Amino acid sequence: MTSILTEISAERKSQGLKMSSRESYAWLLKKIADLRNPVKMATGIKAEQYRKMNRFIIGNLYYFYYDPKGKDDLDYYDRFPLVLTLEKYTDGFLGLNLHYLPIQYRVAFLGKLMPFAIHGDEDGIKRLRVSYDILSASKRFKSFRPCIKRYLNNHIRSKILAVQPNEWDVATFLPVQQFKGATAKTVWQDSVNEIRNN
Repeated sequence: MTSILTEISAERKSQGLKMSSRESYAWLLKKIADLRNPVKMATGIKAEQYRKMNRFIIGNLYYFYYDPKGKDDLDYYDRFPLVLTLEKYTDGFLGLNLHYLPIQYRVAFLGKLMPFAIHGDEDGIKRLRVSYDILSASKRFKSFRPCIKRYLNNHIRSKILAVQPNEWDVATFLPVQQFKGATAKTVWQDSVNEIRNN
């Protein structure tokens, strides 16, 4: 998937499309629709060519395979989450799995988080400085509620793919969620209901 993210990001940049612009989103939607089998791309994370990470950095975005503790008691779960890390613990971390939001909600939510971006050299984004306390304190960020998940390190079942900031919105559009126990449509409807009721 790294090559796909990188290729799409580079192609978009070469066409002069700015990240988060309406034209960029329309182009991304068409580009993703043209991919033959986006779910198959996700299986590549187990391959050697992927970026290896030994630790999670707060405010970064990651893909990995996950087998949750107590999964038999869950209505559903995502085997291949796209997680923005919020807090680290000795045995794992707290994060936002953006796959729990329909794509249009993901895009809007990520846009609302951009004021928390920490910029590096050449004004590029390095990571987000956002916390659970910030998200829970404002109705503006209520889309975070269905996404908040606790992950255990010893239940991660793959290498970890760090999504680079210039690839974030490409990753946001990729339909590579792997829900077990329910369809994506059902999960997303539950999430929208939870957001509307808060």
